[in-house]
Amino acid sequence: MEDKGSAVKALILSGFFAILGTVVGGVVQGYWNVKLAEQKYQSDLILKALESSSPDERLQSLKLLVHTNLIKQSDVRDSVTNYILEKQKDPETIPQVKAAASQTLEAPIISNARIYILAGNANKTSAFNDLKLQLNSAGFKIMNARTIVDPGRPNNPEIRYFNPEDEQQAEKLAEFMRFKYDKGYAAILYKDAKAKPGYIEIWLGR
Repeated sequence: MEDKGSAVKALILSGFFAILGTVVGGVVQGYWNVKLAEQKYQSDLILKALESSSPDERLQSLKLLVHTNLIKQSDVRDSVTNYILEKQKDPETIPQVKAAASQTLEAPIISNARIYILAGNANKTSAFNDLKLQLNSAGFKIMNARTIVDPGRPNNPEIRYFNPEDEQQAEKLAEFMRFKYDKGYAAILYKDAKAKPGYIEIWLGR
């Protein structure tokens, strides 16, 4: 009986330590997962602060992160503070970190965003349906999609916009098109008094 009792006790202890090990392991894993998430969050904040095309805005964004204590890790905060002091008189040397291109098209950032899709030959029209679907899903209005033979059009694809206030939207469309279709896309401003704000053309090339 004593041997049987000892065996039961050993079994219970073995199970207890197994459960304890699982619990402790889960707590430790959870702790490091939280730490890694915090580090990524703070890294993302710093990278976001460096996205602006304006050096002064990049400097001010870094200052804001420090002054509002959004950077929690003391060593990271100290490093950013020292970097700000170093670049204070020459913000031009603060590098711009461009946002990664997105595989999905974001919603329009301008009002009344209207897109006209154009191609220089019939072979290019194979992209019409897929492109229209993605533009519609993102919230853009499709004016039309057709083939034109226009000697004034370049061979290379491009995004045409006609009003300076549409520049940022045109750049975002060009970024998406470079990622999704062709690396040659660029956003180019054209003069056309008839084109109202929000009107943008996607030229697929010849």
